[in-house]
Amino acid sequence: MLRYTLAVGAFVGTVLLFSILGSSLLGVLLSVAGLAGSYYLYRSGQHLMKRAGDAQGGAKAESEVAALLRSLERKGWQVEYNLRIRRWGDADVVLHSPSCNWYVIDVKSHGGTKVYEGDRLRKRYGKNIYDFKEGNLIDKVKGQATEVRSLKGARWVTALLCFTKGDVDIYGNEAGGIYVVTAADLINILLQLDK
Repeated sequence: MLRYTLAVGAFVGTVLLFSILGSSLLGVLLSVAGLAGSYYLYRSGQHLMKRAGDAQGGAKAESEVAALLRSLERKGWQVEYNLRIRRWGDADVVLHSPSCNWYVIDVKSHGGTKVYEGDRLRKRYGKNIYDFKEGNLIDKVKGQATEVRSLKGARWVTALLCFTKGDVDIYGNEAGGIYVVTAADLINILLQLDK
């Protein structure tokens, strides 16, 4: 909001300055610079608002998954949220089952139907297929699993990508060595994996 306010202030200041200096060379140069600055501040505000919206959507998705995982906690599963790891920022959810199995879950809120094509996880909307802007999500969650394995001294950590929106159209929900699931299927798949 501050960037938007500054953009409006720069625009109003530019208009006032132009009305005082008129169409002199100095007036035109300052007006162009003021308009460019105003536009830059406006675009910067748009970018920050989008990032804030993305962060809010991500937090909402993580809260939805946390609500689902309460049923596992009641069954003795240990759940840890937002575990800081070196290279990959943080692991959204780390689970340790009563059977001594470890899981890491990266929670996403992307829409569309997730498909695995050409060794890449992609999203499909109708007939159109798109890459994820964040890059290779499979490598990211594999990296998180490796880091969690080292931190926890685990023999193996199973990696999952959980999407709170859209569907998954991947045979067996397995893609590139990880599991790709919807939030609706998360608990059932965890319980199947833990057998």
